[in-house]
This record gives sequence, structure tokens and C-alpha cells, in this order.
Amino acid sequence: MRNMKIDFGLVAKLFGTPTYVYDAFTIRERIGVVRKVFKGFDFTILFALKANNNPVLLRLMADMDVGADVVSPGELVASHRAGMRPVLWNGNGKTEEQKCFFLEQGFDLLSIDSIEELEMWQDTAIPRLLRVNPNVDARTHPHISTGLKHHKFGVDIEELEKVAEKIDGLHVHIGSQVTSVEPYEAAYSRLVRACREFGLHTLDLGGGWGIDYNGEYLDTDKMREMTSRVFSRFDGKLLIEPGRFITGPAGFLLAKVLRVKKGEKTFIVTDAGMNDLIRPALYNAHHRIRILEPAGPAVSCDVVGPLCETGDKLAADRILELPTAGSLLVVEDAGAYGFSMASNYNSMPLPAEVIWDDSGPVLIRKRQTIEDMYSNVIGP
Repeated sequence: MRNMKIDFGLVAKLFGTPTYVYDAFTIRERIGVVRKVFKGFDFTILFALKANNNPVLLRLMADMDVGADVVSPGELVASHRAGMRPVLWNGNGKTEEQKCFFLEQGFDLLSIDSIEELEMWQDTAIPRLLRVNPNVDARTHPHISTGLKHHKFGVDIEELEKVAEKIDGLHVHIGSQVTSVEPYEAAYSRLVRACREFGLHTLDLGGGWGIDYNGEYLDTDKMREMTSRVFSRFDGKLLIEPGRFITGPAGFLLAKVLRVKKGEKTFIVTDAGMNDLIRPALYNAHHRIRILEPAGPAVSCDVVGPLCETGDKLAADRILELPTAGSLLVVEDAGAYGFSMASNYNSMPLPAEVIWDDSGPVLIRKRQTIEDMYSNVIGP
């Protein structure tokens, strides 16, 4: 059970809005769930920093022996600041400049995205995993599905025999926000067979476990049953790359209601927009919204931001109790791909970030100022 309830009113009073708020208890709890799924196997959890890169949250994970899955020099620096080990470098567009930076800074594992990329690493001793594409449909949004042959990631698994002697293991990631066990079982079964055939003993299973945005989510009990069955005869090392699954349910976007606009349609206008949380506009993603101090009846409405953009919506045609100007609302399950995808669109400063632990709210990233936005401009 949760140790204490987050006091969003206190957070708003201390740090303003819009603000991302993270529940440390939930992060620890979700890491425990991942461990339960792979109990009995030799495995390591690597948190995918693309979901959330705040070093304070990463330090919390490092203290629980969670490593890092990074795709850029910036994410590498964040993982080092947090003390995360091991570190896997992932991605399909690595450059020679980045290679030099990573080798200087230090990392532990490498995911090779193509046969062509192998040539780039012939002069290094970093353990190499080849990302293979099992041609499995993850049954998720097209923008976050990665396991089919026409996707840009990985090598056709049929090509593995050409390079098996040059690699140390395999890597697969079929997509994100996957809510069915069957695609994982199909992909993992193919990779286990490939590992046996070519004598490979390290297998990175990727991540993508779907969370409960709208009632559909990955059943971790079924995942446990599946992994027990599929890997029962695999005697190597497993790596798991959860991102959204760990931080998504732990995060909330706290916003202030600016006004309720009534007409042919009702709009709840807030100080948080698509610059703060782009997922609804980009993916038509659903996030539950909680009105903290409802003052009116439930009606169909849009929750919109302050930007000069028709698509600036946090929710559309949602049945919500009406708030009043100045009251607060919370966008739930916003701890992954929220702040990490935030932008300065319309020259809006980035929001603050706060962690809520046993001691209450602690600021872990200051709100960006207008001066901060232009600090690297050369000229007037």
C-alpha cells in the first residue's frame, strides 16, 4: 500500500504549475514487479532513459541496482550522474563523434542496429549485441511499433548467420505500450532458438510493457508464466529494458485551470499544453484526468492548453466534473514520455519536476525561465 497520499495542493503552493510530480514509492514498487516476472533467471534491469531522464529518479533506480539503456550522449551523462551500471548504448544512428564520446566516458554494452554498423566497432572490445527484427506485430500504435520488417530498427533475423561469429548476443524490441503477451512470446521464442543455433548466451529482451492508460495493460502474471516457459532451457544472461512501465504510473502532470469556456462546446483551459505533454496530440493518447476540486456537474468537454494551436489538447470529448478558475487538475500516468518530450513551442518554459517521497515534496528540476530559453543565443 502507498505510504502517503500526494498533496498536490501543497506542491502547487510551493512550486507552481505546470509541474511534473513523481511518486517514489510507485517507482520502487514497479521495479519489484519486473523482478518478480524474471525471478529465478540471471537477469539485469536496464531502465530506458528515453522515457524519463531526470538524474534524481535515476539515482533512486541505481540504488536498486537498475542499469541504463541510453541512446545519446546526453542520456549517457544522465546515467553516469545517477551512478547507473551497467550502461547499454542503443540506437540506429550512431556517429563517429558519439563513439569517441562514449568510449571516453565509459559504457558496458553495445547494441548494433545493422550489419553495416558492425564495421564501425571492429577496433573495440565492447560486448556487442545485434538487434534483430523478428517480424512480429506488437499490435500497438504504428508510431511506436518496431518489430516488423518494414520498420527502421534491427536486422532481419534470417541474416544472423552472416555475422553470428562477430557478436556476443542478441537484442530485440518489438514496440512500446504492448498490452498482449502473445507478441512477446513469438519474438522471444525465435530469439531463444537463434541463440541455441549460434551459441549465443546474452539476450536483451527490450521493453515496451503496456501500462493502464485506459483499462488495457500488460498482464505481468501472464508474462511471468510465459518467461518461465520460454526461457526454461536458456542458460544465458537476460537483459530487460523497461521504461514506461516503471515511471509512467508514477508520474502526474499538475496544472491550474485558467478558465472554463462554455459555448457550443465546453473547454477547460489550463496552463499546461502540448508543450508540456505532447502524447495526446502526437499519438491521440489517452490520459486519465482528475479534477481536484470539482464545482459543477459532469459534462462532455475538451481539456486544452494555452498554445496557439488547435491540436493543443490534453483530452477531447471527456466526461468531467467542471472546475472553477484557479483550481487544480491532474493528468495521470504522465511519468514516461512526458517531460522527456516536452518542448519550448510558443516559447513556453519547460515545467518544474518534483519527487514525492516519505519526506514529502522535493524539487528535482527547476522551472525553466524565459532567460534560460535564450541563454545560448548568439546575438541581440
